[in-house]
Amino acid sequence: MNTILITGGAGFIGSNFVNHILEKREELQIIVLDSLTYAGNLANLSSHLDDSNIIVPESHERLEPISYDLSGNSSVLSDTSRDLERLKFKLNSFAYNQTPVNELRQFVEDAVARNRLALVVGSIEDRNVVEQLVPLCDTVVNFAAETHVDRSILNPDQFIKTDVYGTYVLLEASRKNPDLKRFLHVSTDEVYGVASERSFSEKDPINPRNPYSASKAAADRLVYAYNQTYGLPVNIVRPSNNFGPNQYPEKLIPVMIIKALRDGKLPVYGDGKQVRDWLFVRDTARAIELILERAPIGEVYNIAGRNERENLFMVKTILERLGKSTELINYVKDRPGHDVKYSLDDSKLRNELGYSPEKDFESNLKETIDWYVNNQEWWQKILDHDKEYREFMNRWYRER
Repeated sequence: MNTILITGGAGFIGSNFVNHILEKREELQIIVLDSLTYAGNLANLSSHLDDSNIIVPESHERLEPISYDLSGNSSVLSDTSRDLERLKFKLNSFAYNQTPVNELRQFVEDAVARNRLALVVGSIEDRNVVEQLVPLCDTVVNFAAETHVDRSILNPDQFIKTDVYGTYVLLEASRKNPDLKRFLHVSTDEVYGVASERSFSEKDPINPRNPYSASKAAADRLVYAYNQTYGLPVNIVRPSNNFGPNQYPEKLIPVMIIKALRDGKLPVYGDGKQVRDWLFVRDTARAIELILERAPIGEVYNIAGRNERENLFMVKTILERLGKSTELINYVKDRPGHDVKYSLDDSKLRNELGYSPEKDFESNLKETIDWYVNNQEWWQKILDHDKEYREFMNRWYRER
């Protein structure tokens, strides 16, 4: 590996991977492509960013419905005002460079040469941007995705566009790159569906049960198809539930920590008995690095935390750590199609490639809770100023 394109690199898992590589692998250069939707946050990479390596193309393309008639008149049935408002919020307090798309490649090459890192604000749906960046890299790691089940229930449309079509755009550009050595796609344990009698191995069929996991399953199989059809050098990873610092405050652990710190009610779905396997995010980053270095092309790897806990246990542990009463727990209406249990067997990764977690679950959870306690400015900005976040949280939990 020399240069890695990391899509979704300003999000939770992606930014932890970027920081890990920049700190551990001084010989590598990184290009991040991130559209800075709700979970993308430049603050996650702030120690590596300055006014010379944040690049914003002057124009952006995306999938949108159009109207046309036989006389040749056409119009786009879309309002971009919300996108512009979001980007202004996300870029606030960061200096950046705007460039025409046809000059993007040169800007990125210069930034990487100076800083080892260039961050491009753009979507994997944008063929023009993707085709400028992929030829600069010998490795692609695709974290970019819409990832929250709750959001997929409210708006499946964007999940199909990003997770499926966006992955297709990346794959098409990648198979045209003769220097590409590896395309690693980050899937999810949720593609397997509900675990009952045993943990899922890589040989088990996939059976997604909500729009999010279905979109991820489609992308997962599309990546595999490009390996089988075109010989694209791919790997697929399916990690379990990640947790750790910098996670967007709509997922279980940060939601519960923040609400507890503010003495708010902690919403627990149903009876709280849903089981998840908790995987520390820096272990995910280490596992992916290991797979890029050692894995045979074409292989799929589960990444498990081997820390299966009920959601209610997690909530009570957080309250205990923060010295808060369990009376703050508020049982709410369960979400539609809520999978009762996810469980992975990652023996293949551990036995074949020698992976093991760095620390125990309790230490990692303590570090995560303490990070949110000590970095309130990071999440307070989102709560106070991120309009999209407030709208989602109000809409979703009001209906519970």
